Amino acid sequence: MKKLIAVLMSLCLILTAAAAFAEDVEPSVVNWSDYEATAAEIDGQFATVSDIGLKMFIPAEFKDTELSDEALEGGTFMVLKSEKEERALVNAQHLAIDISSFKAGLESQGATVYETVLNGLHCYQFNVGAEGVITSCFAFGTDQGSVVLFGFTLTNEEPYSSLFKVMAASIQPAE
Repeated sequence: MKKLIAVLMSLCLILTAAAAFAEDVEPSVVNWSDYEATAAEIDGQFATVSDIGLKMFIPAEFKDTELSDEALEGGTFMVLKSEKEERALVNAQHLAIDISSFKAGLESQGATVYETVLNGLHCYQFNVGAEGVITSCFAFGTDQGSVVLFGFTLTNEEPYSSLFKVMAASIQPAE
C-alpha cells in the first residue's frame, strides 16, 4: 500500500510540474456533482459561510472555533477543527486586496498558481507550506474588489485527505 501511495504521489508531482511548464493551460474544472456520491456517505451538511454569499459542505466532526479579536481584525471569519485534531484544519479569510494583485503577489514570491473553475466560480488554487505542513488554498475575487481565501491544511491521514477534497469541491454560491 505504501508503494502504491508513493507511486501516486510521484505521478501527481510529475503531472503538476508538466502543468506548470505548459503554455495556455486551460483552467481545471471542478463540479460538486462529481463529489455528491462521496459526500452522501459523510455525516455532515451544507452551511452558509459568513455573509460572503458562498456555502460549503462541512462534515459533522468539524467544529467552528471562537475567533480572537486579532483574527477577526485580520479578516479571518472561519476556522474549523476536527474533534480529533488540536490544530486548525480549515480556515477562511476576507482580504482587502483585488484578486489580480493577490495573484501577482503570489507569483512574485515564486508560488505556482492554477486557474480553477469551482462550481462555475473562477478562482485561483495554490499551495503554501512551512515545516512540512502544506495548505491548499482557493482564492475567489469578489464584486467588491476583495479576495475570499479558503485554506485546507493537507494531511495524508485518512479521513482528512478525502474530506478536504469533498469540502473544497463543495464551495459554491449560496442559494
